[in-house]
Amino acid sequence: MYEFNPAKNDEAKAKAICKQYMERGITKMDALEALHTKVKTPGMVTAFIIGVFGSLVMGAGMSNIMVWDNMAVGLVLGIPGLVMMILAFPVYKVITDRRKKKYASQIMELSGEILDGQVEVQ
Repeated sequence: MYEFNPAKNDEAKAKAICKQYMERGITKMDALEALHTKVKTPGMVTAFIIGVFGSLVMGAGMSNIMVWDNMAVGLVLGIPGLVMMILAFPVYKVITDRRKKKYASQIMELSGEILDGQVEVQ
């Protein structure tokens, strides 16, 4: 049978509130996550910008073809827009791979320190 214990419930709430006001230092895990973000973000932002711009250009080309019956201008806009959208992922991969090589030693060192401090469970 379940018994409601208000003192235990209040204790959990008090601990949760207390955690919000405690000063927290930067841990090794925080530093590792920051490095990971530093590796991934530039490639994602660049690919996102290229992809959005490419889709807008392709959309303008499609509009020229479908709405204004202007095939020549539509193809001149649509095809480069499609190429830009296709190139967004390879650009992301190239930028991210270069940054992985640049920060690999720091990330491996820091993750090694974190993993050495843990007990391996089998």
